Amino acid sequence: MRGEVSIDGVFLPTLLVLAVIASIITLVLMRIANLIGFYRLFAYRAAVDLCLYILVLGLLVWASPLIGFRQ
Repeated sequence: MRGEVSIDGVFLPTLLVLAVIASIITLVLMRIANLIGFYRLFAYRAAVDLCLYILVLGLLVWASPLIGFRQ
């Protein structure tokens, strides 16, 4: 994974960009999970949300060469 991404001349760490994207995706997935009643299966919703965020961020880091971040 490359060290930084230039957005209008401002260098941002690649992991920061991926973390923001993962946050947005996780928020959408949390709303969908709430609508279908997924949270009723678990006692601690916050732990499920944290695990979901970590999974999404891990998938984005793994797939980062495929979505445009060069190594």
